[in-house]
Amino acid sequence: MPARASVTIRIAMALFALGVLAIVVIMVLFASGSRDLPLWLNLTAMLTPIGFGLGLVGVAAEATRSSRALARRAARADGDDDTPG
Repeated sequence: MPARASVTIRIAMALFALGVLAIVVIMVLFASGSRDLPLWLNLTAMLTPIGFGLGLVGVAAEATRSSRALARRAARADGDDDTPG
């Protein structure tokens, strides 16, 4: 069963997608001849690197959490093998 993405990663993907959408809109507007774009549209494009950075942090946190859980499981398994039976 595939693991579900954490909330942090899902938020990061949404922010990144919104930022990319804003960049596409900016490119289309520039191609159509618009030059003075609203500030909010340019600021929305900044969601792309913010989402990317948040995604990197989320993936690193998930990897650390997964690694620690795996180490705990391995330690428990090693401890079970030492019991006389």
